[in-house]
Amino acid sequence: MDNEKKDVENTKQDVKDDKKVDNQTAPTSPDTKKDVKKDEINEVDKLKYDVEHWKNEYYRAYADMANLRKSMERDQQTANKYRIEGFVQNLLGVLDAFDMAFKAEAKNEELKNYLIGFQYVHKQLLQVITDEGVVEICPKVGDKFDVNNMHAIDVVEDPGEENIVKSVSLKGYRLYEHLIRPAMVVVTKHPAKKEEKKDAVETNKVVDAKDVKNDASTEKKAC
Repeated sequence: MDNEKKDVENTKQDVKDDKKVDNQTAPTSPDTKKDVKKDEINEVDKLKYDVEHWKNEYYRAYADMANLRKSMERDQQTANKYRIEGFVQNLLGVLDAFDMAFKAEAKNEELKNYLIGFQYVHKQLLQVITDEGVVEICPKVGDKFDVNNMHAIDVVEDPGEENIVKSVSLKGYRLYEHLIRPAMVVVTKHPAKKEEKKDAVETNKVVDAKDVKNDASTEKKAC
């Protein structure tokens, strides 16, 4: 009998232990599952956002570097293209001296031989700077005045067309798109009308009369 009681008690204890185990391993409630899924979804969304963010940052940095590289290459090309601009500016006096020498008339054979040699050197010098992109601006008498390539150092009256090149004092030079020096020219303008000339003469007379009066008053004060 005692053994039977012990067996019954052991069985009851086993049942209790099984219930405890069942309670501990029981499946989570639906609400708990929803919370877990939400946490997982939030984590995935965060990871997706981080991936998209850093991908955009990479593309932005790559584009900035590409633009910087292109800008530096463009600046380098410009610097190489116009590297002799300062040298040509310093050379203008020499080129002008050659042009002035060629305008002089050689009166003997010795000067003619010198002139031929100067022409040869001048031609070689022009060829060197021409190969680097320099272009001479050589307007001719009768050409239309070009404000982009010429500078009017004087104006003369002419009954013909206005703004026509009357004479050329100095040649101009251009390095690609950069104007190193415009050609120095004298251009024409229409003669002033007689009435305008009379007004100018009368104005000058009035100014002269005022000057005389001022001088006389100054002398009186001095006395």
